[in-house]
Amino acid sequence: MQRRFDEAVKLAEQAFADELEQLVTHLGERLRGDGDGSPKVFRDTAVTNLTEFLDRFQRLNIRSDDQLDRLVADARRIVGGVVPQQLREQSELRQRVATELSRVEASLEGWMTERPRRSILRRSR
Repeated sequence: MQRRFDEAVKLAEQAFADELEQLVTHLGERLRGDGDGSPKVFRDTAVTNLTEFLDRFQRLNIRSDDQLDRLVADARRIVGGVVPQQLREQSELRQRVATELSRVEASLEGWMTERPRRSILRRSR
């Protein structure tokens, strides 16, 4: 029973990390802009989806992985109190947030490669 619970915890952590990586990557790409330096258009939801995830993680988190907790806390610190319109109007803020999100993204990739992927085998009925 404990083994199954531990496996469920690992799967939940992996799902949280996958979602966090997608959200951080998406927002970071939108904020970094195109290769020519022109900013990309981004919707408010690029920011609000990330902040909603961070809130949900805090509510549901089982606090079993300190590194994942730190990465979520870093993301919260980076986007905490930032309004999408500020990111559109303040290029320095936009660049700072993009740079810091890149660091979180790189750390997340490291966290995910250190952990073995779980495969779920379903019994046929």
